[in-house]
Amino acid sequence: MTGAYLFHGNKILMLKRSKDRALASNLWTGIGGHVEANEHNSPEESCLREIFEETGIRRNEIEQFKLRYILMRRSEDEIRQHYIYFGNTSKKNLINTDEGVLHWIDHSKVLNLKMPLTVNHMLKHFLNNPDQKSLFIGSVNQSKMEWSCLAE
Repeated sequence: MTGAYLFHGNKILMLKRSKDRALASNLWTGIGGHVEANEHNSPEESCLREIFEETGIRRNEIEQFKLRYILMRRSEDEIRQHYIYFGNTSKKNLINTDEGVLHWIDHSKVLNLKMPLTVNHMLKHFLNNPDQKSLFIGSVNQSKMEWSCLAE
């Protein structure tokens, strides 16, 4: 899967997922979704496609777009990898999406939202380390997130 968190000044674009969605229903998340078969070698392209489909924001309207986190978790017999990108945009007007409702949320309020455990841990880590530019891998272990920096 891929996901994105876009910033406009001190606000983060968040999606309040529809209660009808199978995954993370009625919870707050970023923009994103599953990687299509033709995108397996490029999670960035998958993420940019998802951003455009869910927000109407085009690649040329995003600055400093960078892979910042890879979240790993086990769900029954499946290991899920979630590639998370961060970027900035000056575009505030968004299209409607059937995934839920998009909102620009102030940094100081985002951690108060009801969101999946992995998203909460990742955003907390990001907001507590605003100058960190490394790529982090997070894995869930007994409801805690363990972080490792992925070095070249």
